[in-house]
Amino acid sequence: MLKFNKGAVLPTALFFLLLLPPVFNSCKNSSKKDNNKGDAAAVAAQTDSSNLLVLDKLIRENPKSPDLFAKRAKFYADKKNYTQALTDVTIALKLDSLKPSYYIDQAEYYIFNGETTSAKKGLSLCLKKFPNNTDVMLKLAEIHLYLKEYGQAKLILKDVMPINHDLPQLYFLQGLIALENSDTLGAVRNFQVSIDKDPNYYAAYIQSGKIYSNQGNQLAIQYLKSAIDLQPKMYEAHYLLGMFYQEHNMLEDAHQEYEFISTKIDSTLPDPYYNRGYIEMVYKRNFAEAEKWFSKAIYWNPKYADAWYNRGFSYELDGQLSKAKTDYQKAMELEPNFPLAIKGLNRIVDGKPLKNK
Repeated sequence: MLKFNKGAVLPTALFFLLLLPPVFNSCKNSSKKDNNKGDAAAVAAQTDSSNLLVLDKLIRENPKSPDLFAKRAKFYADKKNYTQALTDVTIALKLDSLKPSYYIDQAEYYIFNGETTSAKKGLSLCLKKFPNNTDVMLKLAEIHLYLKEYGQAKLILKDVMPINHDLPQLYFLQGLIALENSDTLGAVRNFQVSIDKDPNYYAAYIQSGKIYSNQGNQLAIQYLKSAIDLQPKMYEAHYLLGMFYQEHNMLEDAHQEYEFISTKIDSTLPDPYYNRGYIEMVYKRNFAEAEKWFSKAIYWNPKYADAWYNRGFSYELDGQLSKAKTDYQKAMELEPNFPLAIKGLNRIVDGKPLKNK
């Protein structure tokens, strides 16, 4: 029986990141960008610089405006400069300690900066000033969930319920806690309540789609397409839908989702190319086409050990043993205990390569 390395799986995102403004890591190889991307990046950098200069000027002219510092903090956070974002939001809080939104922003920046204790401490301080502020309570529950402190998260959500039981995020967080505790039915029920209360709750559609995908249930398509209708250019909904199609032999539909990601969202993401290579290799036995797609995945992520292995396997089945050997060696260099790569290399060294039948 032929041994393939399975298709790329979308990493399980930290629950916390589903609740914050989306931040996606695209595994870009910064040394390989085409001219158009370079030009676009230069324009974006120039625009960012201009925006920052405007904020700096406004702050110099209005040094006691907390909103301006909070706005600049968000600017820095968008650029993933969370240390500077924390500096600015802390100044905003010193100027006005009665705005719960500042505490929430500060907690998010602390989390992204790896300072979870400070995040909890800041929100707890805020709750002493605003005991029934559900936004702050939900953010604190969210952080406890992020830290896998499910008991604390449940207690906070229990306190939120009598204050406002119509908040969709309340049920979404309950759904995540249920999911983390292997209560799939409870998770689905809570995510559906979130959607019923807010039909535009993108993250609830995503989580429901994931659950149904794992069950092999066709309802996954419905939920993921609903997520796409809400956020047409978001990566994970298209990727999850492509994976569902791929795993259920709906190969053309899978290709369309991966093609959309590569042409309409971000051409530098390696996993859609990897999965297209996997489809060509495993399902269609078209090794030349598989090699092309695995090569694209490697181009954008040269440390993608699975892509090196599967391109090597395609080469082996295609009779290109020298290339297969090189790719297996590279996969082992990236992942020294890569069993399939070791076996593949041994087959070639022993003169017993696999052949396409």
